[in-house]
Amino acid sequence: MARILVVDDEPDVRELFNITLKMAGHTTETAKDGMEALDFLNGDLPDLILLDLMMPRLDGFGFLTHIREKLEDKPVRVLVATAKVLEDADNERLASWPVVGVLNKGELDISAMVIVISTALTKEPVKSIAEEPGVTEVLKDSEPAPSSSAPQSSGINTGKSPSIAGDPFSFRSSDPPIQPTEGDGGTPK
Repeated sequence: MARILVVDDEPDVRELFNITLKMAGHTTETAKDGMEALDFLNGDLPDLILLDLMMPRLDGFGFLTHIREKLEDKPVRVLVATAKVLEDADNERLASWPVVGVLNKGELDISAMVIVISTALTKEPVKSIAEEPGVTEVLKDSEPAPSSSAPQSSGINTGKSPSIAGDPFSFRSSDPPIQPTEGDGGTPK
């Protein structure tokens, strides 16, 4: 299936993600903070990075800044997994490449997590033309370009309103499973 890097400072959380993802058929690697995770960016990039935000030494926001500055032309996709209550400023920082969604660890359901991760793996890992500064072209698949005043959607549609008011990226364990639709290639790679 996929190679996933789990970045979290809590050993129990890292192990939970590690075991669950391996049982789902994925290959995993783990890092205890953003500094350690940077070492995994020097070779073959993982298919997905599951990233905690609140960590010592280099937090998730700092790690994302590094990716945006140093790997802007590389195929990177990040699914943020956090228990942090996201504020508007946090959402703005997470609203663009390479973040494909946010998983709320406070409402973690193992089966829902596997589905969200599988869906995140189907997202395009490179920047879209609409994310380039000053570009107002139409996104792929004829979606309108997002307005500059609203945060971009993660692209992972649960069919329900956001789980945290004003947070378009969160997923709740009570959300229905995300099913592939016709024409999207069926199963994730």
